[in-house]
Amino acid sequence: MVTIGIVVLNYQDWELSLRCMESIRGACGTFAWRIYLIDNASKRVMPPSVRNFLKKERARACFFTADKNRGYASGNNLGIACALKDGCGVIVVANSDIVFQSRAIEAMAVCLMHHPEAGIVGPMVVGTDGSIQQSCCSMRTGIQEIFQVYTAAKKIYKNKCSAYHCQNRNPYRRAYVYHVSGCCFAFSAACAKDLTPLDEGTMLYGEELMIGLRMEQLGYRTIYEPRSVVVHEHGATTSRMLPLMYQCISQSELYYCGKYLKAAVWQLWVLYQYRRWLYRLRCLRNRKLARYRTTFLAETKKSYRQALTFAKQK
Repeated sequence: MVTIGIVVLNYQDWELSLRCMESIRGACGTFAWRIYLIDNASKRVMPPSVRNFLKKERARACFFTADKNRGYASGNNLGIACALKDGCGVIVVANSDIVFQSRAIEAMAVCLMHHPEAGIVGPMVVGTDGSIQQSCCSMRTGIQEIFQVYTAAKKIYKNKCSAYHCQNRNPYRRAYVYHVSGCCFAFSAACAKDLTPLDEGTMLYGEELMIGLRMEQLGYRTIYEPRSVVVHEHGATTSRMLPLMYQCISQSELYYCGKYLKAAVWQLWVLYQYRRWLYRLRCLRNRKLARYRTTFLAETKKSYRQALTFAKQK
């Protein structure tokens, strides 16, 4: 029997992580499972409720803490490596703000087993109000897609955006896609071994784009599986750190375009200027962002220079 390893990445929000872990039991069906709770060097001490859960489930739940918060990829790499070492045949990666619905993990595992060509399966992601969230992409994200889908130009390229985000498809039908959301997905052990370690060059955001490219290069397919449903309290953590969120979005975009797309110097300059001025405009309406402006501009400038270095290594 295949054992499923579930990696739950925590930073500060222990209560969210506990809720996520408590939902796992009813989501795995008849599969054996094991939880890997990874704490990304939180400043908050683990509360008794989480400690009690880990003690109660000590036979199939383990806890690891990183010495420093190096971001999404780094934390998950730690958990994935442990799951592979323990012989897990399927590995699920989940943000702490995910709640698995009944048999959600089982559905992803079964889909992987029935489709050996697939390395990753992603679930239907819904919000707390039941609305279906954007959780998959239909095409490779090149520099053209960056400008047309991830900037204000999306108001002009509405049809392209709809196709890109799979909005023109039936959300209740299984489909091959280019990549799925990094908030929750499952991959086979074979794919995990080939795909990891995930690129640790970014703190947050953009990981789906990099995974999509790597999956294509490795010859794996990605499947969207609507029989698996998870509830995502989108932004439950990052909304409390809004300035950092905008900073990470800008930095990840520049990193991806420079390292993976080898974008032209002028393209990187336009993206860099676009994010800088967009942040300045947001500062007019948000004092919290305004107080962080100097840090945002300094950190994104560093990322811009790094992206230029990557881009010139063609």
